[in-house]
Amino acid sequence: MDTADLSPLWASIGRTHGWETRSVEGELPADLRTTLVRTGPGVLERFGRRLAHSFEADGVMMGLRLRGDGGAESAVRIVESPGYRAEQAAGKPLFGSAAPWWRRFVNGLRQQGKETGNTSLMHWQGRTFALMEGARPIEIDPRDLSTGAVSDLGGVLGSTFSAHPHRLARLRTTFNFGVVYGPKPALRLYALPDEGPARRMGSVPLPYNAMVHDFAITERFMVFVVCPLQLSVGRAILAPRDMATLFSWTPSAGAELLVVPLDDVEHPVRIGMDPRFVFHLANAHERGDDLLVDFVQYPNADVMTALSGDDDRPKIAPPQLQRAVVDPVRGVLHSDEVLWSASCDFPILPSERVGHRTSTMWLVAGTKRSEARGIARLDPETGQTDVWDPGPGFAPSEALFVPAPGAEREDQGWLLSLVLDGWRGESFFGVFDASSPSAGPLARIWMGQALPITFHGTLLDA
Repeated sequence: MDTADLSPLWASIGRTHGWETRSVEGELPADLRTTLVRTGPGVLERFGRRLAHSFEADGVMMGLRLRGDGGAESAVRIVESPGYRAEQAAGKPLFGSAAPWWRRFVNGLRQQGKETGNTSLMHWQGRTFALMEGARPIEIDPRDLSTGAVSDLGGVLGSTFSAHPHRLARLRTTFNFGVVYGPKPALRLYALPDEGPARRMGSVPLPYNAMVHDFAITERFMVFVVCPLQLSVGRAILAPRDMATLFSWTPSAGAELLVVPLDDVEHPVRIGMDPRFVFHLANAHERGDDLLVDFVQYPNADVMTALSGDDDRPKIAPPQLQRAVVDPVRGVLHSDEVLWSASCDFPILPSERVGHRTSTMWLVAGTKRSEARGIARLDPETGQTDVWDPGPGFAPSEALFVPAPGAEREDQGWLLSLVLDGWRGESFFGVFDASSPSAGPLARIWMGQALPITFHGTLLDA
């Protein structure tokens, strides 16, 4: 190719398939054995009609299996939810912006939607689920990535379940939440222990119908950044074609740091903050009486329109890693400062360090379309960085961390990132030394096609 083409990131999947042997360039570490699955919005047209926003798209899962013998396999499968199957049977769109207005209106009145599974995955008690925050999870068979039934986890869940569950290793429990929209907006909080049934922890009122995407967790607190991107329930009932118009940016409402004690959910601490927009929280940890909360901050919600996938989507102000230091008992904000000024998002930690002080965080560095994108290792305490910068024309995903067997350091292991090579017109999984991504991929596992964007993934053997 004479020019790099990154447009496949926002196009529908070309070919789906079961597990197939893939070509490996370079040498895979002999002790790297793992299976991971990523998901993203990969079906952006329905029966000849382009969807208005990528968040509506049916999920497409990309699986990678590393056997430890130098070989690799991949699979690509659509999340075939009940809604997707109904559309396939009808031969026409029934949900979202591709459907006619009257059907969208009726769906809204009936509170009927489609569980797209296009944002993330969760592996819990040997079961795998595809997630999107506006619906319940869908079970996925990890053997072949086929789609099973929509789950309420034993009757515990409400109608929504966030795409960002977080597991605390010392508590042997995965925590999550779901947003309740309407006249009494709230967060429903859930605990999913490694053994035993899931349970509902309680509910926390929200100040308004806010979009809440993620949270952070320590052994004592769940922490949310509630931003003034507000859902208009009345507008949602009228079912406009562009879902981005359902939300309005109202900076006059300010933002709120919501700190919820795990042992006293009914009495959260609310700390006012200047307006900002946050998709992803990186981590939280306690230092003496203080709580330190790290999150990726946008100055406004323009990124919502930018994620539409349209060629005319606006340029956005670069997101930066921010740290707020608060007294979680008295509700005092001590500081609210930039932790890393580079454009970045999609933070990942070593799983054992979630909720604790860490010297290692990995991020996608450079998230604007006009600049090069790479993978960064950051020490959030010292600011020291190590960045793989492949130059323009490459688009890496969030990098999942696989610890090395018997690892003695928290960064000892490998990063796996799905990268679109816009010059070659093909995607590859890059395998990086997690301690030094700047050295570039140890191996590239070529996927045989250019793949759509994926947001998040999980290890099936973690």
